[in-house]
Amino acid sequence: MNQFTLARVNFWQYDICVLLVSTQMYLAKFEGHCSAVNDIRMDEFARNYPLLDDSAVHARWKSGSWQITRIGDIWKRTGKIFAVPYDGAETYPSFQFDEDGTPLPLMEPILEALPEEVTPWQCAFWMTTPHAELGGETPANCLQTGDGRVVDVASYAGARLLR
Repeated sequence: MNQFTLARVNFWQYDICVLLVSTQMYLAKFEGHCSAVNDIRMDEFARNYPLLDDSAVHARWKSGSWQITRIGDIWKRTGKIFAVPYDGAETYPSFQFDEDGTPLPLMEPILEALPEEVTPWQCAFWMTTPHAELGGETPANCLQTGDGRVVDVASYAGARLLR
């Protein structure tokens, strides 16, 4: 390789590095903005749909054992409910629980129908957004009333969530 070729290669490498750094800086501006918008959406969600921590889930669980204090985590790991990170803690949207504190029966099939790639917050926002396929109702409302259509809607809504 001669000096001219070596100089061109170094120049191209430099251009690529500058382009990468510029792109990262450009995207960082939007990332901060998107992060702020997401924070606002999360705060609004928390105001409209109470979020429970492990102790609150345990306190609502009327038939539970006093020894199992992290029942929310157990139910999450077994796919019966989902959790969202909020204010530095793992929290559980309250709409997924029955009056006795147990997970509503349709919650597990809904979570199974949604793709694994769906983030917890995407799931939360999807659950609280009205859908035409559900007659303008939210999946959370359908979950509460036992409307099984929500499982079918979840199965074909997952692809749209990931776009």
